Amino acid sequence: MPELLTDPMHWHFRAEEARRLADKIDDPAAKAAKYEMADKYERLAARAREWVDRAGIPRFIKSPPSAL
Repeated sequence: MPELLTDPMHWHFRAEEARRLADKIDDPAAKAAKYEMADKYERLAARAREWVDRAGIPRFIKSPPSAL
């Protein structure tokens, strides 16, 4: 689990999924909240990317998480 927290792609994939779900929501407030969640996931991805770069950890391409 800790490696997920520092994996930029994990957060990027979560942001993509949040956007896909937001696109399907009809309620404007709920849609806005889901898009805001996606933006926060992207910020987490950026922070994880910065941490990986500072720590000198090699990046690996990972596939997106499977749909639950």
